[in-house]
Amino acid sequence: MHPGVTVSPFSRDRNVAGIIGLLFALTSPLALADESLFLCKADEQLIFGCDIGEKTVSLCASKELTRESGYVQYRFGQPDNIEFVYPSEKTPPAGKFFLGLAAFSGGGASIVRFDNSGYEYMLFDSMIRTNFTPGEPNYPKFQAGVVTRHRGKITSTRLCDDNEASVRGPAFDVFEREDFDYDVLP
Repeated sequence: MHPGVTVSPFSRDRNVAGIIGLLFALTSPLALADESLFLCKADEQLIFGCDIGEKTVSLCASKELTRESGYVQYRFGQPDNIEFVYPSEKTPPAGKFFLGLAAFSGGGASIVRFDNSGYEYMLFDSMIRTNFTPGEPNYPKFQAGVVTRHRGKITSTRLCDDNEASVRGPAFDVFEREDFDYDVLP
C-alpha cells in the first residue's frame, strides 16, 4: 500500500468480479467448443440433433441463414456413414422446412417438418407438466425424436436417447409456420 491511499472494500469486490468475469469469458468458448454438432460440420449451425441408438439425427444449417438464402439439411446415420441427406443439394429452406408450435399448461412442443417423396419427417421436442397438485413437485416429461408418416399413417417413431434435444433458434426465425400436428407426439 502507498501512504495516503485508502482502498475501498468495494474495489476489491470489483476486482474479484472482474477476475470471475474474465475467467467466464475465457472458458465460455471452450464450453461451446465441447458442444456436439452431431452430424453438422464446424462451419454450420445445429438446429436439432440427437442420438437414437447407434444412429445420429441432425438438422444442420449454414451460419448465414434466411428463408431465401443459405441452406438447411437433415442428416441421418453415423459420422463415417451418413445414410440419408435431405435435400441432397444445399438449398434455402423456403418451401421445404416448416415449423409447428404448441403451448401447453406448464409446457410446449415444437415440430420441424419436411416431405421427401411422399414421406413426412417430423423432428419434435416437447415438455409436458406431469403434476398439477398444489404443493407437490412437478417433474416435467421431456421427449424428443423423429416421427415419419406416409399417406397419413405414422410409420415410425424414434425417440432420442437423451431427451434434452430441442429445436433451436434458427427454426423459429426462418422456417415457415404451419398448424401444429398433435397426432405426431407419442
